[in-house]
Amino acid sequence: MDRAAGLLLALAVSAGSAVRAQEVRERAPPVPPRLTITLAHDSAAQLLPPVVRAERLLEDGVFDGALRNGFSVRFHFRLELWRQASLLDHLQGEVEWDAVVRLDPLSGEFDLIRTGGDVTHLTAMDAVSRALARAFTVEMTPPGEGPPTSYYYVATLDIASLSQSDLDEVERWLRGDVGPAISSRGGLGSALAVGARRLLIRLSGLPHRRVEARTPSFTAGR
Repeated sequence: MDRAAGLLLALAVSAGSAVRAQEVRERAPPVPPRLTITLAHDSAAQLLPPVVRAERLLEDGVFDGALRNGFSVRFHFRLELWRQASLLDHLQGEVEWDAVVRLDPLSGEFDLIRTGGDVTHLTAMDAVSRALARAFTVEMTPPGEGPPTSYYYVATLDIASLSQSDLDEVERWLRGDVGPAISSRGGLGSALAVGARRLLIRLSGLPHRRVEARTPSFTAGR
């Protein structure tokens, strides 16, 4: 085999490998979102506030498609602190916060709106995904006094596409026009309203997903 033929053969093999690699990527299942809770202690062995992070929120092709089709997407986070008991575990506290992403059809930019009304303008989907992956330190820890007790954290993330009326309501809440920006446990009416909205989202056929994470049990107290 002369040099030219060998070069052509090498190019053909390389091209075939690239095609097969592309086919594998296309057949690969979408990467699901991931939610993590990180716990650490300071130098005095005191538990630090938990750090919650959500990754790969727009990499499964579902919600980025909804964004490009004109739907906004809401990311509703909730962190709960539970105390273990012999019969039923007890909820000790909870914190909720939100992020909403929408595509501005005029500028072509993505608006990321966080709890409190902070708005970030981003030009690419990758930048949105990186911004959503920012870690949150949640100031919620077990009491330092009392007998040693077992606790654990549970985090949930509800991702849902929003209609325009849903978006208007959520934006008012994010700005603080309705209730606190980061709320503690709400009343029965609030719980029923949230449940009704979730049911309507499920019935509407719009994309939605729930991601959960839980820490191992740990001991706090003296």
